[in-house]
Amino acid sequence: MIQNIKKSLFIRNVLTLMTGTAIAQALNIIIAPILSRLYDPHAFGVFAVYTSIVSICVVVVGLKYELAIVLPKKQKDAANVLYLSIIVVVFMTLLSTIFLFLFKDYLEIWFHIQGLNEFIWWIPISILFFGIYNNFNYWSTRQKSFKRLSISQIFRSISVAATQLGGGISKIGTVGLIAGQAIGHIVATVVLGKQIWKDDRQVLTSSFNFNKMKDLARTYKEFPKYSAPQSLINSLSQNVAPFILAAYFSPTVVGYYSLSLRLLQLPINLIGDSVRQVFYPRIAEIYNHGGDLHKYLVKSTVFLGVIILLPSLIIFLLGPLLFSIVLGKEWYEAGVYSQWMMLWLMFGFMNRPASATAQVLGLQKFLFYYEVLFFLSRLVVLILGAYYLSSLYTIIIYSIVGAIFNFSLIMTVIFLSKKQE
Repeated sequence: MIQNIKKSLFIRNVLTLMTGTAIAQALNIIIAPILSRLYDPHAFGVFAVYTSIVSICVVVVGLKYELAIVLPKKQKDAANVLYLSIIVVVFMTLLSTIFLFLFKDYLEIWFHIQGLNEFIWWIPISILFFGIYNNFNYWSTRQKSFKRLSISQIFRSISVAATQLGGGISKIGTVGLIAGQAIGHIVATVVLGKQIWKDDRQVLTSSFNFNKMKDLARTYKEFPKYSAPQSLINSLSQNVAPFILAAYFSPTVVGYYSLSLRLLQLPINLIGDSVRQVFYPRIAEIYNHGGDLHKYLVKSTVFLGVIILLPSLIIFLLGPLLFSIVLGKEWYEAGVYSQWMMLWLMFGFMNRPASATAQVLGLQKFLFYYEVLFFLSRLVVLILGAYYLSSLYTIIIYSIVGAIFNFSLIMTVIFLSKKQE
């Protein structure tokens, strides 16, 4: 009886998150054909470089202490981990701002992007608010306040869509895409922060203790020691393609790649991120109470595999046709890219339970070495492809490598979870 209640609660929490995510992603899908006609592939290519820089910085801006927010048994300890992580975010953002100020001219030359200085200062703004939002996100996950996460996602998408559409209509170029993304981070953070303050103000205001923060920083030192470098390598692995493609091919190629990735990830993240958000604290609870971790992991992975199979087949068979119809004929090549990228994204979608389980099992060191090997493999593929192959064949091999590594991670964590019994 208790197990059925917990199961129904898990599904309800996933659906709560999916509702907000579905509305947000639906909005993004609706405006995609409009944006593809307001901005050219070159603008999307420059936007992809900006997004990649922010994505790489955001994963380490809190040194991964945000992951520890859900772990303490006491609420006051969790609140102090939240404070600790936010302080780290502010400090790391200042460092990134200094770095950008010193190297902004070199970045413009390296990636063949003219006018980089017009939008580069949006980068630290995005890093700061995205980093704080991640902390609010994990605090809300701990509180099982999934409704407010959904609300913040909806506000984020509305803000992004309105700003990017306005920028496109005003013909201000790439800055319209970038400003929209940054403003979305700001709005989502403010909306979620206000809800947290309203609901959890008492525990947050009564818990602040600097000495406790220092103790907790040492308690969870494995996160900055292993998880932060592992996440950095993972982010580099996920985001290195726009940099290499821009440097060796052109921003237009990056535009094809980035828009394909964006549109494929919208529906994938609708379910995948919601499942991961609910799965992480649930798997920690099962582990702490001696439950059947292995069985829960296998069932969740198979469940995601069943969901992703049909969409993957559709994209693999009809990708170029669908992209040409929805986005316009000039985006046919992006559809060709999507056919192969879907293979990698399919296994990436399925590995969310495995990634969360690895964190709970304390496999941070293993994940770090895995990500290093993954990153180096992808980097070698991209560089060799840039010298000897076309952009299409480079992306095909890049995607196949991604699929192999994601599948290997799933099978390894399933095997290790079995050994924990």
